[in-house]
Amino acid sequence: MSENKPFQNSSEPAADPRRKAILKAAFEAFSTYGYRRTSMEDIARASGMSRAALYLHYRNKEDIFRSLAQFYYDDAVAQVRAVLARDLPLQETLTLAFEAQTGQIFEALLSSPHGDELLDTKYASSADIAQAGEAELVAVYAGWLDLQASTGRATLAVAGGDATALAATMMAALHGLKAPMPAPAAYRAAAALLAAVFARALTPA
Repeated sequence: MSENKPFQNSSEPAADPRRKAILKAAFEAFSTYGYRRTSMEDIARASGMSRAALYLHYRNKEDIFRSLAQFYYDDAVAQVRAVLARDLPLQETLTLAFEAQTGQIFEALLSSPHGDELLDTKYASSADIAQAGEAELVAVYAGWLDLQASTGRATLAVAGGDATALAATMMAALHGLKAPMPAPAAYRAAAALLAAVFARALTPA
């Protein structure tokens, strides 16, 4: 994760620099060694603290992993909202939103030899967080789609006027691009193509 800095400009958990340092160290350890091979001792050492001090912040590495999952979704929702608030053409908006949703954390996972294991762990230990995060992303996209339709900039005819159904389909399509784990450049190219397809469907005749 030398080139990606997913915690650099975040507001959470920046309110607590120590927790931010722990999550950053944990993410680097998970990406490098995988979830199963990473120990609390590894994370404590990389965070520059004792294992006893680490346990004052997190109960175990599953607790840390769940915090990372929550961080990813909180950041993704914030970044997608910021993109959708801009006054840009449909295709450009969707392309940038999909890139923002992917984020640097997922980009790093695509580059990690343990990416598949980490994604499996996310759905095994953080399924509730993932479900809530995905639902929030669907709601954000649906709100944007409804606004575009109300101003005549887009049509929801392809989904029978159902913005939520269309947003959920977008999310499902993006998830489909992640299996098997592609190289980062291939994923970005596929996501851009997906944005073009949805933009064409949204464009009024």
